[in-house]
Amino acid sequence: MTKQSEHFNTAAETWDSEETIYRTSIFAAAIKKHLSDHKINNLLDFGCGTGLLTEYFLESSSSLTGIDTSVGMLEKFNRRFQKQAHVKSLAINLEDASMSESYDVIMSSMAFHHLKDPKKVLELFKKHLAPNGKIFIIDLDEEDGTFHPDNKGMGVEHFGFSQKEFQTWANELGFKKFSYEIVFEMNKNHRSYGIGLAIFEDSK
Repeated sequence: MTKQSEHFNTAAETWDSEETIYRTSIFAAAIKKHLSDHKINNLLDFGCGTGLLTEYFLESSSSLTGIDTSVGMLEKFNRRFQKQAHVKSLAINLEDASMSESYDVIMSSMAFHHLKDPKKVLELFKKHLAPNGKIFIIDLDEEDGTFHPDNKGMGVEHFGFSQKEFQTWANELGFKKFSYEIVFEMNKNHRSYGIGLAIFEDSK
């Protein structure tokens, strides 16, 4: 088991704090602002954790899949949605695996900075994006490494991402549209850290 998995398995039981719940509500609203009112056929929540973000899309999606590498997180995810037949979870590491389905919406919240090669995962998402689908990546705006108290122990691979870096990926991977906005300011360590929403679209 990796240090990252150990960390999130331990954190799972206390993950759904008031602060995290509130922050997730802001993230969900930011994503929904860019979606139409019609039903989403297939939605993927990458790094789904306990399912806080997934829950906001229960009524608007016909099928939802949560992916995470933490068994502890997925145990809470599965308990949360045990009565929802259209929700499923997968315990896989997409840096070493592949996907078989296509998705209209792919979203990820605060997971990309834990990836060794986030651009590779974004490229995989692009291959499995349905026509006119959208990818929403919420993560730390580029920071100086002070956000996490123990970067190595918490499996941190990147100190956030700048808009320029996301834009470069969008260009290199051939996305048709890209946009970026700061959707939340998190006060921590006597300073403010921006959390950004990157949106990748690939109209076909």
